[in-house]
Amino acid sequence: MKITFIRHSKTAVKPEVPITLWGLSDAGIEKAHELGKQEAIQGLNVIYSSLQTKAIETMLYLAKPNIIPMRTHKDLTEITSFTNKFITGDEYLQQIEQYYARTLERIAGGETVEEALARFEAALEAIVNSEPEATNIGIVTHGYILSFFTGKYSNLVPFDLHHSIQQPDVAEFDWESKTFTRLWSES
Repeated sequence: MKITFIRHSKTAVKPEVPITLWGLSDAGIEKAHELGKQEAIQGLNVIYSSLQTKAIETMLYLAKPNIIPMRTHKDLTEITSFTNKFITGDEYLQQIEQYYARTLERIAGGETVEEALARFEAALEAIVNSEPEATNIGIVTHGYILSFFTGKYSNLVPFDLHHSIQQPDVAEFDWESKTFTRLWSES
């Protein structure tokens, strides 16, 4: 079985709104429409997203024109360290670097990397088990969790991935062998 991971499209940042409720920007909507025309999306049997607005909106723009069944799963969400509090500037950059280096266990009382990966992987397992007829499941989720997940199953450095995974972006993962067959930003 193939898992097609999709990072949500470009977000409209609104500091006065909780991060989990941020939607797509106009550019993000356009990019999601473009992504929906790609073979990687058109071949999906079903598509899941986290419950965050930006992921759900991305899923809608991908699924609707391609007539792909849509579902959500609460545990596909971003690492809660990055959704509990909106942080910017030097404080943000410092905490990000420390979190990726694992010298800072939690940001804003959120999850550790290990807790987030365990939650995310349990969600993937549950989804795969609930879709026995599917050969290609789409998962729309978020950059930080995808960076750490990709790093776990590749030779790539999660901190570098944090800077290179686009909004939106696609990677393909063979579920049985637990290997990536297509990495982020590959055509």
